[in-house]
Amino acid sequence: MNTMQKYSHTQAGITMLEVLVAIVVLSFGLLGMLGLIMNSLKMTSSSHYRTIAAQQLAAMAEAISANPNLITNYAPPGGTPNYANCLGTAGCSTADLPQTDYALWQLNIAAPAQSPPDPRVGLPGARGVVCLDSTPNDGNSANFLCDGTGRPTIKICWNENARIATSKGGASGTDSSTDSCLSVQI
Repeated sequence: MNTMQKYSHTQAGITMLEVLVAIVVLSFGLLGMLGLIMNSLKMTSSSHYRTIAAQQLAAMAEAISANPNLITNYAPPGGTPNYANCLGTAGCSTADLPQTDYALWQLNIAAPAQSPPDPRVGLPGARGVVCLDSTPNDGNSANFLCDGTGRPTIKICWNENARIATSKGGASGTDSSTDSCLSVQI
């Protein structure tokens, strides 16, 4: 009997130490899971923006392909859009159609200026261009680097870093050298 009392007395507090170690291990596991969740949210947002950009590229490509005789008027279109005729019952003239299509497309790709920005609408810091270009995968929103030769090319660039920098409470994220861009040639 004396021996049992001796052993039970020496083990006092061991269970509490085991619980503390388990809490530390569990907290590291939860921090790892939190990191995975944050990374997956970032990737989902990036995928969402790429989907919007691809849809807008396809929309402009379809508008240009629907008017094959006017293809050179789209790259780039000159003049002022005629919303009154093109969006009304009068209808668009062939001279007004490229400018109006282009202006409406520009409105669709740009995210409206609001605070906080709505990630479901438009692309942050987006700019797009239709031009003649022999090297479609170069440039950024500050300079699309269209060389004026080659096939009609549609380019869209947006700045995901603006959203990331804002969410981190850091810089403005307006550096165009880190833009995400998509392009398509017709």
